[in-house]
Amino acid sequence: MRVLLKKLFYILSFLIITIDCEAQEMWGISNSNYAGSMGMNLNPATMVGAHYRWEAHLLSSDLFVMNNYLYVKKNSDLIKKSMRGESVPEERFTDNYNTKDKFGNGSLFVKYPGFIYSGNKIAVGFHASTRVAFSVRGMPFHLAKFMKEGFDYTPQQDINYTGSNTDVVGINWHEAGISIGTVLKDDKTCYITGAITLNYLSGLNSFYIRIADIDYIVPNDSLWQINNVNAEYGHALADAGDNAVNNALSQKGNGYSTTLGFQYYHNRNENAYLPCTKDARSKKYDYKIGFSLIDLGKINFSKQAEKYEFINQSTYWYGIDTVKFSSIGNMDTTLNNQFFGNPTQGKTGEQFSLILPGAASLQFDYAVTPTFYLNFTAIQRLPLGTYAIKRPNQISITARYETRRFEVAVPYSLYDYFRNRIGLSVRYGVLVLGTDMIGPLTGLSNIYGVDFFIGIKYKYFGECHQKQRKHKAKRGGPDDCYRY
Repeated sequence: MRVLLKKLFYILSFLIITIDCEAQEMWGISNSNYAGSMGMNLNPATMVGAHYRWEAHLLSSDLFVMNNYLYVKKNSDLIKKSMRGESVPEERFTDNYNTKDKFGNGSLFVKYPGFIYSGNKIAVGFHASTRVAFSVRGMPFHLAKFMKEGFDYTPQQDINYTGSNTDVVGINWHEAGISIGTVLKDDKTCYITGAITLNYLSGLNSFYIRIADIDYIVPNDSLWQINNVNAEYGHALADAGDNAVNNALSQKGNGYSTTLGFQYYHNRNENAYLPCTKDARSKKYDYKIGFSLIDLGKINFSKQAEKYEFINQSTYWYGIDTVKFSSIGNMDTTLNNQFFGNPTQGKTGEQFSLILPGAASLQFDYAVTPTFYLNFTAIQRLPLGTYAIKRPNQISITARYETRRFEVAVPYSLYDYFRNRIGLSVRYGVLVLGTDMIGPLTGLSNIYGVDFFIGIKYKYFGECHQKQRKHKAKRGGPDDCYRY
């Protein structure tokens, strides 16, 4: 069992250190006036009254992970060695061992070709993506340590430990949606837009673990004495076998979600949004304020789904250091036999629902000059239910320089009131590259997570008038102000 726990821990650690979790916000690009589809997850109202007439999104992806327990020691060359296919010595991986509860988030998304049309009053967008999201909350430090070191970690043996309110949730799903927005008010000083995104969700794989409370002792490395536990878990996963890959890609659930948002512009200069005009060099607005509700929805898993409950159970688990799980089904059988003496007694159902990482967000964007902006954004997760991915709370302050063709942004963010991060994002033409955590690239500090995003998209800003095109041609050079 020790080997299993260590493998499970390193699998979870790998997820927490090598995947993010969508829940990542891409601070370097998401608040840009040229974010397009890469800003829709934060606030869909950004597509209304945009600079571009339409955007063809080709591909974008974000990979993010952060936790407050495992880290790689500084100067370990993690990124360089990973790119060269080399491994980092195990002794460079260590833990933040203290009495605080442990948490982590991870997410990955790949957004496929999509489209946005932005008219003078109406905007419409289509998107499709595959997403993975994972969260751990309330993991007791002693359980985390046993999972990392095994039950032969003698400093924690023969001590009575308790824990409560531990949640582990992971979901993998396809998402397809449509976004619709409009101008709600337009006068000399007040410009307000609103938009909503509606998604259909196809659930692929999922699991959850909920430990309401546990009381236990580890007398030695071969005995786990559980005095009392109230816990449950469920999964809709492909089991081991010849069809494991096909099963992993099969639909096991479905659901719906929505994201909606509003934006208020103060002193918006409409002419500054038009191509090939002298006002295009003027400030577009004094400031704008946005508010959005993100990822409100859930997925009901009803195929290949099982859930189990262990209410007020206890056991003396002898030989736990030799227990091995060969498959998900084998794990279910072993746990039920150990606690109930029956391989299926703890099973309570064949369907369950998991809630997406819902949150509320406030955005403030101030135009210092026509090309230089300061942005403040806050995200607060919403208590939508027990069986939910818990989105990390974040605040960010971003300085950015932007033009139609080129943009660079430097975001500072505070992740879940735990970790300060500095990022960097660059947009040139159709390509966007960035990270919200530049630290892992330098290796100058301990690495608690990684983040990287990329996007490829083409924007069309609208034709210049014939006279403007001729004027630009006389000055030399092609008329390239209206597309890239």
